[in-house]
Amino acid sequence: MVEELVPVDEKHPPVLSIPKDEDTAESIPNDHTQGIRKRLPARVVLYCIMATLCVVSFIAAFDNMVVSSNTPLVAAEFNAFNLYGWVNTAFLLTASACQPIYGKCVDAFGRRLCFLCAIFSYLIGSVLCGASQTMLMFVIARGFCGIGIGAFDSLMKIVVADHIPVRYIGYYQSVLGISWGLGYIVGALVGGVAVDRTSWRTVFWMATGLCVIALVMVYTFIEAPRQKVDFIQQVKQIDFLGIVLWATTVVCLVLGLSWGGTTYPWNSPVVITLLCVSIGILTVFAVWEKRFAPYPMIPQRIFQNRSSVLILVAAFLYGGCFQSLMTYVPMYLSVILRGDAMTTNLELLCLVLFACIANVVTGIVIVKSGKYVWAIRTALSVLVVACGLMQLLGRDSSVGLIVSVMIVAGIGSGGMINSEIIAAQGSVVIEHVPVIVTFMTFCDQVGGITGITVAGSILSNTLGAKVASIPGVSESALRQSSSYMWQQITDIDIQNRVVDAYMDAIRSSFWGSFAFVATGLVVSLGLKTYVMRKHVA
Repeated sequence: MVEELVPVDEKHPPVLSIPKDEDTAESIPNDHTQGIRKRLPARVVLYCIMATLCVVSFIAAFDNMVVSSNTPLVAAEFNAFNLYGWVNTAFLLTASACQPIYGKCVDAFGRRLCFLCAIFSYLIGSVLCGASQTMLMFVIARGFCGIGIGAFDSLMKIVVADHIPVRYIGYYQSVLGISWGLGYIVGALVGGVAVDRTSWRTVFWMATGLCVIALVMVYTFIEAPRQKVDFIQQVKQIDFLGIVLWATTVVCLVLGLSWGGTTYPWNSPVVITLLCVSIGILTVFAVWEKRFAPYPMIPQRIFQNRSSVLILVAAFLYGGCFQSLMTYVPMYLSVILRGDAMTTNLELLCLVLFACIANVVTGIVIVKSGKYVWAIRTALSVLVVACGLMQLLGRDSSVGLIVSVMIVAGIGSGGMINSEIIAAQGSVVIEHVPVIVTFMTFCDQVGGITGITVAGSILSNTLGAKVASIPGVSESALRQSSSYMWQQITDIDIQNRVVDAYMDAIRSSFWGSFAFVATGLVVSLGLKTYVMRKHVA
């Protein structure tokens, strides 16, 4: 039976009670329990599942924090600041290419197998990161990490949606938000101490240990496939041609955006060819999915709902803003302010802590009110203000100003996390939840790639234009290593001019972030609120 989606009357929203514990526990289907799960009460099984997801969320946040804060140190050690932006780009490239694949595979092969594959891929990537001998090897290793950890977010949302009605997801996503915040805190404090006293490699060895714990918990508590289906039949449900077309589209698009304005001019044959090929293959993919694919990766009905489309666009724009900030704010703290790993982590921690608080508060208020569009618009508005405040940052900014800007950015970022998940799930029927969740995460990640690319191009072009007017300064050497600016330029006046040029370039990149989130705010004005389901099936 097809479920109808009914917009909420904004003036008279439905007043719903919060579920009792036994109601939530009973929402877990009995056929999900296998092995040790059969011997536990349903409520305990739910708690064990949430504990497992909290560990996975912790790992994702830990990784994000240590990579964001330590990438400048890695680039400095290898004298390869020209590849700085590629660390995040490689991660997001593989993560975004694999997102829709995971969304389809979770139904064919089950949540457990997909989770185990994702965690194992991230474990291999972390080992390669810790063993990297060149910046190129580190970038490739982050690509491996993206194959795994890039799926964590969508897989966690799918598992939560399996057991918790969308009406009450805010509570449980808030729990995951707390573990996410703890991951950032541990990454900032423990990771900072480890890096300052040993090496940046230490944090990746720490991540491998966390992966082992996660593998055991996922195998124990996340369900195997719900129905025993022949393996050949499972394989037939995978749209392999669609996967190839999709992955090729994403790779060509990301390479074209990443190389444009940096490695090659925007009007170069290489960039134009890549972008045109991506558009052409995307067109072929759309025709294949709509007319010929027996098991399409992306159901067409998702795009027939205006709110579904708008929340995907908003997720894309939010991802562009957030990821560009998480890439170039650490560069400001490390390169311009010359902060060590611990100092940089503590300043970033202000953003993360308030993002965690905003995430929890937003989830609770959404559950109480039954409405979520207000949260999206408020979060994006606050983030617009934060990006504007970034223009106040400079080489002599006080700690108070930096912390204040980080707090505002954190509130805006955290408020969007819960609300976009609920908006996406609430805009489709239950059977399409896994697909909309993974596709929303994909849009978030591709938006991140685009945001990093746009901000990086702005930074590169601004820096090149300003350095060109300074005599005796090598632009190529400046791009390779920040130590050139502080150690090899001995003339104080010229050094100050170079630092100011670098600061202006970073500040200009923040305008790119501003453009993304401001556009997202405009898009959010078209969203509708739908009735939030009280049942999982």
